[in-house]
Amino acid sequence: MIHIYDKKGFTKLFSHDGDSFRGLDISNAVLKEANMIQMDLREANLSYADLSNADLRMANLTGANLSHAKLVDADLTGAITDNCDMTAAIFAAPTTAADENGDVTISIDTIGKRNA
Repeated sequence: MIHIYDKKGFTKLFSHDGDSFRGLDISNAVLKEANMIQMDLREANLSYADLSNADLRMANLTGANLSHAKLVDADLTGAITDNCDMTAAIFAAPTTAADENGDVTISIDTIGKRNA
């Protein structure tokens, strides 16, 4: 069994019965502040995962699916991202308010000004 812990090493965020995360489906996982330094995540499915402020330094993400993943303030220094799908990945926090579905709307108020 292997685990993913937070950066401090105290809180277990994810566990897997196997001996590798390679090719594993971890989609939609909440891995905020995760310590994933040098992890083998080749071909893993991390789509829609929340990897905010995660430490992915030197991780092997070759062929991984990070589409729609939240990577705000994640550290990807030295990570291998060959053939990694990062379609619609979020790298920066939104600057306007979002509704409960994460959609940002812009409306025109009664005096014709744009409100976000």
